[in-house]
Amino acid sequence: MAIRLFYLKAISWKFSLRNLPNHLNTSRASKIRQSVKVKPDPQQTLEPFLASSDRPEGTLSYHELQGYLFAIACAPEMIMPSEWLPPIFNDSEAGLADLAEAEAVMASIMSLYNDFNRMVLERNVKLPSDIKLKEPSSANIGPESAIGKWSRGFFFGHSWLEELWHETLPEELDNELGACLMTLSIFSERKLANAYYQELGAMEVEPFEDFVDKTAKLFESAMNSYAHIGRCIYEVVLERNSPRPVVHPEKVGRNSPCPCGSGKKYKHCCLQ
Repeated sequence: MAIRLFYLKAISWKFSLRNLPNHLNTSRASKIRQSVKVKPDPQQTLEPFLASSDRPEGTLSYHELQGYLFAIACAPEMIMPSEWLPPIFNDSEAGLADLAEAEAVMASIMSLYNDFNRMVLERNVKLPSDIKLKEPSSANIGPESAIGKWSRGFFFGHSWLEELWHETLPEELDNELGACLMTLSIFSERKLANAYYQELGAMEVEPFEDFVDKTAKLFESAMNSYAHIGRCIYEVVLERNSPRPVVHPEKVGRNSPCPCGSGKKYKHCCLQ
C-alpha cells in the first residue's frame, strides 16, 4: 500500500490580491512576464523578501518555495498562478511596499516556476544548484537544512493538490507515486523520516542512517519519476478533453455511383 503519511496540514485557500494594482492581477501573469525585466537570480530578490518580518506568519521560505513550485509544475492539471500564489503567503496580504517591489517579486516567482516547468517538459529535473546535501545524509533532516526546507515546501504543495492527484491518478501508479512522495518528503522532519523507516520495516535490516543515505541517492530520480507521472496524466487528460474534428460525409451526386456498392446510380438506389 502506498505510503501516505501527511503530517503537514493542507487546507484550501480563497485569495484576493486586493493590494495589487489591476495590471498585476495574477490571472494576467503572462503579460507581467513580457513586460517586467527579470533579475538574473530570483534568489537575490525572494530570499530576503520572504524572510522579512513584514511578511505574514506562515509565509514560505525561499527553499520551501522552490519545493512548492516543483509540486505545482508537476501537477496532473494546469494550475493557474491566481490559484497557487495565495498559499505562498498563508492566505494573507503579502505586505508589498510598492509597485516596484510587487513587479520584482512577481517576476522572480514566475521565473522560478518557469524553470521547473521547463525541466518537467524536458524530462530532465534536477535539484536547484543552491541546494547541497550534507554528510551524513541524516544531517539534512529538518527545517534547518536547505533540502529540509525544499522537502517541506514540496510536501506542502503535494498536500494542497492531493484531491486533484486522487481524482486523476490511475490505481496502478499509486505505489510508484507513494515511493516518490516518501523519497521527496523524507527530509522535511525527523518524525516523518522515522515513520517511513518503521513502516517500511527497514529498522529490521539496516541502521536509520543507512536507510536515509540510500534514500538521498534516489532523490533526483524520484523527482523525475514524480514529474513524469504528473506530466503523463496531464497529457492523457488533455488529449481526452480535446475537441475532435467534425468529419462531414462527402456529398454524393444524384447520378454518381451509389456509396452502398450496388452499382446503380445513387438516384435509383439509396436516394429513393
